[in-house]
Amino acid sequence: MSLFSFSRLTPFERLLSALTSVRPGEGRGIFLMLAQIFLLMLSYYLLRPLREALILAEGSPEIRAYATGAVALVLIFIIPLYKMLFYYLKNSGGKSAVLRWVGAFFVVNLVIFAAMIWLEIPVAVPFYIWLGVFSVMVVAQFWAFAADLFNVKTGQRLFALIMVGAAVGAWLGSQVAGRLFAVLGAPRLMLLAAGILAVTLVISRKAEQVVPEGSRSIDSRDAAPEELNGISKVLAGFQIVARSRYLLRIAVFVLLLNWVNSTGTYILATFVTAHADATVIASGGAVTSGEVLARFYGSYFAWITALQIGLQLFLVSRIFRWFGVRGAILVLPLVMVTSYGLMLLVPVFALVRVMMIAESATNYSVQNTTNHALYLPVTRDEKYVGKTTIDTFFARFGDLVYAAMIFLTAQVLLFDISWIIAINLGLAVVLVTLGIGIGRHHRSEIRQNLANLPPVVNARLPDVYVPAGQMLVFTVPEHAFLDPDPGDALRFQACCGDGAPLPGWVRFDAFNHSFTIRPPPGESGTLEVKVSATDFEGLSVESAFAISYGADPVPRFMEAAAEPVPG
Repeated sequence: MSLFSFSRLTPFERLLSALTSVRPGEGRGIFLMLAQIFLLMLSYYLLRPLREALILAEGSPEIRAYATGAVALVLIFIIPLYKMLFYYLKNSGGKSAVLRWVGAFFVVNLVIFAAMIWLEIPVAVPFYIWLGVFSVMVVAQFWAFAADLFNVKTGQRLFALIMVGAAVGAWLGSQVAGRLFAVLGAPRLMLLAAGILAVTLVISRKAEQVVPEGSRSIDSRDAAPEELNGISKVLAGFQIVARSRYLLRIAVFVLLLNWVNSTGTYILATFVTAHADATVIASGGAVTSGEVLARFYGSYFAWITALQIGLQLFLVSRIFRWFGVRGAILVLPLVMVTSYGLMLLVPVFALVRVMMIAESATNYSVQNTTNHALYLPVTRDEKYVGKTTIDTFFARFGDLVYAAMIFLTAQVLLFDISWIIAINLGLAVVLVTLGIGIGRHHRSEIRQNLANLPPVVNARLPDVYVPAGQMLVFTVPEHAFLDPDPGDALRFQACCGDGAPLPGWVRFDAFNHSFTIRPPPGESGTLEVKVSATDFEGLSVESAFAISYGADPVPRFMEAAAEPVPG
């Protein structure tokens, strides 16, 4: 149980408070985590067009498809090596140790790839597979580190905010990557991405040090790693997932989610291709199919990015506040059920475009944040090894299942597109059912470790006297309210004792927890003021004080010092 401190918010923290609840002292940690994920995503998106250019220049679309499938196979052998690294670093080097070692490994790899290109050694296929592994491994390490660094309440408040950095980094990287590639060339672009990635490793160590005590996770003692031999070493990460019903459900959920999402892109591509062909015919050959497709996808991704950032800034934290993780995990499956249900009823290009924009933006904002928040209440082994296994292998395996389904339905059975939409609708319904189960399990995990308790009044607010026509600034005493939940943040409101808004001569600053009081000259009386403190999940407590005002002879001026509640 810890006191909620009334230390004042910094200007940066006040700015962030417009988006989510922030505790005093969290600003530096939030800034560093935002900077870290921003730079991490920037480095990845700088490399994406380079990957495509190399694989298509040195290989072919078929080789690209085979390389995509190879990523999942490579991850099977990387996961046990990763688990060995985790147990080696688990109790040394701090919470950011695993992230820094994995990141340093990829920085060195980039330098080697740059050197190979300068030496004119073909790198297209290994680099394509490497970037596929990089994209899931490094991002998984960042969010495992975040889940390990923050306690449950803090993570639920701040993850939506930190995800804004990921969205902006991805947007900026996608905007400048092509231009930088043309100016710098492949080797220098790789070195630039390596330098940016190296900066994130330095930031992670600093971020670990500045997070305030009340926002930090409580270290738990995990079971000692068992000795593994033979095939057990290869399956080590999968065993951690398999022995936890909670993680196993998340793994199946992630697999199905990627399956549905990938199938959705296929459905969209089918409609877009038909639209492009129709446009070419209607124009009498004035435009080419490639021009139509390029214009469409440019507009399509721009809308997704804009909607994603808007959702991340203004909606995701509110969804977490109103419904918690239990409700947030159902948002995307319900959007998918709605999307594919409407597509099945009205299979027209305009509707498919709108529905896929909504689905993709929701996936990149609400669902990504939720996926990372699911690991807040689990052990360190499960946060690192379990999460990495799920975010890498199971996510990629969903892509393989999708490819097999498309081959079977479209190539072998020659199903119409409506059948594939119906399959996706059925899978979306399964996702809703799975999401309900995961949400319940997450809630039970939270209750076992930390039940949400309402804030309480720790000290009575003193009454004050203000001579009419004069001004007094009254600050709510420190430690006047207590929140028993580690990492929770309180939001404050004030009104009259009967619930009416404060009169014009009383102003309340919710950030500084202070009242500016200036009674009208020549008047006297008493006004009861009620202050409410509300935690992130909506539980609140109230405390009242009286403002007496009148003639200047001051009877007994009440000092702004809190009187502790007896007992």
